[in-house]
Amino acid sequence: MLSHEQRLVITNVFHRLGWALAVAAAWAVGVVFLGYFVELLIDRRVDSFLVSLQGIPGVLPPVFTMILLGYFLITAYDDFKWTIQNGISRKTLWWGRLIALALATIGIWVVNNLLSLFDHPLASWQAMGMQLLVLLSSTLIFQMIGNGFGLLNRTWKWIVGIGLPILFIIFLVALIRAMMSLNIGYQHNEWIGPNSALWTILSSSSTWWIIWGITMVIVIFLSKFFNDKMQLRRD
Repeated sequence: MLSHEQRLVITNVFHRLGWALAVAAAWAVGVVFLGYFVELLIDRRVDSFLVSLQGIPGVLPPVFTMILLGYFLITAYDDFKWTIQNGISRKTLWWGRLIALALATIGIWVVNNLLSLFDHPLASWQAMGMQLLVLLSSTLIFQMIGNGFGLLNRTWKWIVGIGLPILFIIFLVALIRAMMSLNIGYQHNEWIGPNSALWTILSSSSTWWIIWGITMVIVIFLSKFFNDKMQLRRD
């Protein structure tokens, strides 16, 4: 059973996330509708305008997904400050936000699939299950990053937020150049060729499920660690 404090945390998350979703949906629909209306004034084709309106629901799933990811990326410290001000522990905050994350992800997944019915029939259950898994994994990763940023003051957020992507791009470019300079004969290489043990391991779906499981364990551990180390600050 959920404690009273956990329900408070979940309610707070849903309240703030719900407002963000409503505002984003209103803006998205408004902008798209305005574009169609301007087109109607220019072309004066009512039939084309009515057909275009049927595509408005298809605009919302990407918007809802971005808001869900963005919420857990940027609100970690605000939620932490709210819980401390209300006498709620970090442990309760962690479990409350995790439960809210799972419920919100499932809710967004359901709504997105229902909205997609305006464009095409529902995908297979396997495809929909993979969509849910990808969305849940992405939200957990964004929550981990958000909790990590919650440890930093405003100056360090700018430094890390700009510096890390630049370092990652530099590292990626250097890695690609290094791989290209090796000029390995892949077809006949015993380590990475099509008949190698490495190729056999990577071609197995079990390998990628194991990698996914290990990655999620690390993500949840780091998210919990960052959550427990968060402190109130003056910035």
